[in-house]
Amino acid sequence: MTPYIVILSTGSELTAGRSVDTNSGWIANQLFELGWKVKKIITLPDDPNLIFKELETLQSLAKEIPVLAIMTGGLGPTEDDYTLETVLKLTGKTSYAVEKAKIRLTKIYEARGKDYKDILPTVFRQTNVPEGCKTLDNSVGIAVGFIESLGENSYLVCMPGVPSEMTEMFKRRLVPELKKMYPRENLIQKTKWLWNIGESLFQNEFIEPNREVYFKETEWGVTANRGYIKCIFQSTNDVMLDTILKGLEKQYPDIISDDVFQYVHEQLLSEKWTISVVESCTGGLLGKKLTERAGSSAYFMGGFLTYSNEMKSNLLGIPKETIETFGAVSDEVAFAMVEGLCLKTGTDFGVSITGIAGPEGGSEEKPVGTVCIGLKEPNGKIKVHRYLFPGNRESIRENASNTALFLIYQSLKGKVV
Repeated sequence: MTPYIVILSTGSELTAGRSVDTNSGWIANQLFELGWKVKKIITLPDDPNLIFKELETLQSLAKEIPVLAIMTGGLGPTEDDYTLETVLKLTGKTSYAVEKAKIRLTKIYEARGKDYKDILPTVFRQTNVPEGCKTLDNSVGIAVGFIESLGENSYLVCMPGVPSEMTEMFKRRLVPELKKMYPRENLIQKTKWLWNIGESLFQNEFIEPNREVYFKETEWGVTANRGYIKCIFQSTNDVMLDTILKGLEKQYPDIISDDVFQYVHEQLLSEKWTISVVESCTGGLLGKKLTERAGSSAYFMGGFLTYSNEMKSNLLGIPKETIETFGAVSDEVAFAMVEGLCLKTGTDFGVSITGIAGPEGGSEEKPVGTVCIGLKEPNGKIKVHRYLFPGNRESIRENASNTALFLIYQSLKGKVV
């Protein structure tokens, strides 16, 4: 059973252009990876009448086909949060306060030195949900999410609009419920990542030539990220999926990977190897990515942020003549950076990043986007890789740090050349 999926984002700040709706795209991508495709995305202001009309339309549609509506926003304590009252009007229900959420809210106020009586009724409103609904606990904030029936096999999901609260609730609370509502028992999904290749080129090189052979009974999709694309294949035919992946690996042997973030974490832990970093243009972004998973302290020893030439010389012992001769963004300096880093830290792996993130600072010889990444492996070998990344400053920095992780992945796989 495949539902007709609609995502609704509410908030006048979205329709006025003061904020960008990142929730809808994130949810749509997550749903696709779970095997469901979104039919429509709607953005609405904080207007209870408009919200009610949209929900009423979906409720009518649910009489004909299964509908899944996922709405974010409007569950907060302010006067422009209308989600709960609109749903109550739609269903004719009353609401009740979720005791667990009330206790959590009370403890937060007590920690601030305030009494239970100081909590305004509007603040407590965040803990209310329609009677008889399925609640979705909020482990990050206060507002409780919920799932309300729209009809047979049709549901309305309401979650907070704050991205950190919504994403946690979606992954930990909603996904298990969705799998119960719309089981896809026979659907198999397999994923691979391709590095430094665009979606269009991938489609022209791999999808189109193999469309008749591979994709008659297999769904495919691509999500673009900084430095890589995630290629997703879904089918009930496991043998065909394996054939597609073998074809992918044969065509792109040097740029294909699994989830590098997870693999690097697991392999460094299992091999008991250590790593350190020295960063310039990425400003600590690689260190952040390496420490995002619990347990990373077992392998990540630390590093240096040598943004200036002086710091490169003073902290890492790089001769000033080397920087002056070759430039701070060069293979030679990237080599010296990682060499100096590992002399200081003694780690098995070392990574250096130096580049021009822009928007200024580029030249004809070294345009904006030029990045040199040095990698020292446990065997003592040091190799520098040079790239020219497209995009703006943020994109270049993300590309560089992600690609550095890909190089670590390749080294762990024995594929660094």
